[in-house]
Amino acid sequence: MPNARVLVVDDEDRLRDLLVAVLQDAGYTADGVASGEEALARVGAARPDLIILDMLMPDVDGFEFLARLRAGPLHSAVPVLINSALGGTLARAIEPASADTLGIVGVLAKPVSIEVLLERVRAVIGPGCVGSLGE
Repeated sequence: MPNARVLVVDDEDRLRDLLVAVLQDAGYTADGVASGEEALARVGAARPDLIILDMLMPDVDGFEFLARLRAGPLHSAVPVLINSALGGTLARAIEPASADTLGIVGVLAKPVSIEVLLERVRAVIGPGCVGSLGE
């Protein structure tokens, strides 16, 4: 999917900025926001092809974000890749049926390897732009 848009939602500035830079280098259109509220506003303005979501945020946690995202009819199909310090614990706690309902396409444990992150993103939305550094 050329020019696929990825929204990174994480309250950790350095991690969010790193993930955005890596995704952009791989040919994706990527942007980052620091809060669930900001992410909901951004999704309302321009639907991303994938959301990378931290679950532990101060204003709106990941589960509340997902519930509010799925309540909007235009955004019910946006896939979400969880990137959380809860990692494996969260992956075991989410039942497959719940993951499908919430649109969760995977759970990554922080700190995530760049290779694993890009592999998962490509699996969900395809490669970045042809000729990008990540290809």
